[in-house]
Amino acid sequence: MSGFAGTFGGTFDTKKGRISVPAPFRAILAKIDAEDVVLFPSRHAPCLELWPAPVYMAEVERRVAEVSPLSGEYQRIARRLLARIHTLHPDAEGRLVLPKELAESAGLDGDIQFSGIGRFVQIWAASRLVAEEARLAAEDGGGDV
Repeated sequence: MSGFAGTFGGTFDTKKGRISVPAPFRAILAKIDAEDVVLFPSRHAPCLELWPAPVYMAEVERRVAEVSPLSGEYQRIARRLLARIHTLHPDAEGRLVLPKELAESAGLDGDIQFSGIGRFVQIWAASRLVAEEARLAAEDGGGDV
């Protein structure tokens, strides 16, 4: 596991369409030699997912390892996991220029939050993360998770 943990604030530069990956997360990317990242809208939450490219591609390979590339199942899996991703290369300061459709899908408009959740990072509009955390707290009902 690449070990992304914690939540860090940042900003989305709406004029340049750019974000800066927080230094602790850049350090993890450097440690695992991940020069590129994979970015796409989350299928589970109103945010973006940022994966180290080697980790993401290994997960895709794991999922299709036993499936014939000539099968419909392979094509469905590959289309869902590969056709809509964006592979990006952070600059020396850890900045990424986001495709406009990604920023719009996540509602990025200024204040953002980067949340490490193990193997990848979620990028949230700050207001959406506040709402999501309130929803999760209400669902939890005082439990331990």
